[in-house]
Amino acid sequence: MIAPLIKHIERFIPVSDTLTDRLAKIARLQKVKKGKFLHKPGTVCHFTYFINSGIVRIYYKKSSKEITDNFSAEGEWITSVYSFMTNVPDRCYIQALEDSELIAIDLQQLEQCFMDFPEMERFGRMLISKYFLEQSERIISFRFHSASEKYQYFLRVGKNKIQRVPLGMLASFLGITQETLSRVRAEK
Repeated sequence: MIAPLIKHIERFIPVSDTLTDRLAKIARLQKVKKGKFLHKPGTVCHFTYFINSGIVRIYYKKSSKEITDNFSAEGEWITSVYSFMTNVPDRCYIQALEDSELIAIDLQQLEQCFMDFPEMERFGRMLISKYFLEQSERIISFRFHSASEKYQYFLRVGKNKIQRVPLGMLASFLGITQETLSRVRAEK
C-alpha cells in the first residue's frame, strides 16, 4: 500500500525499516471518487495527502467564481498548507478530479514521526523547500510572463496533468481567461 510513498521519500532520504514500519502505521489508504471533496472551507485540514493515482486540485471561491490554486497528481502531495500548518480553518476546497488513490497522513502523527525520526524531519524540510521554490517560480511567472509563456511553463512542469485538467480550471490556475488559453493553444 505505501510502496509508492516510500519510493518517493527515498528520492530525498534513506528510509530505514523502522521508519517504513512507522509510516505503514500512520498512513491510511483512501480511495476517492471523482468530484469528492477532501477538504472544504471553514474546517481545519488535519491531513496531508500523497497521491498514488489520480489528480486532485485545490481551489478557492470568489463570489461564484472558482479560482484554482494548484493541481497534484501521482507522486505529489496536496494539502491546505495554511490550515495544515497553523491548525486553523481556511477558505480552500480540495477536490478529486479523477477517481484517486491517496495516502492520508494525520498532522499529529506526522509531527510525532518527525520527532522520532530526524531523517523524516529533514525530508519534511526538503519537501517544504521544494514547494516554496515552485510557488516562487509560479509568482514570477504570474507577474512577468505572457499568457503563452505561462502555458509553456505549465506544459514543462505539469506534462502529466495537461490532458487531465479541464481548460477552464487550467485557465484559472494560469491566471488567464479561457478564451486566451484557447488562443494560446491554437498558436502551437
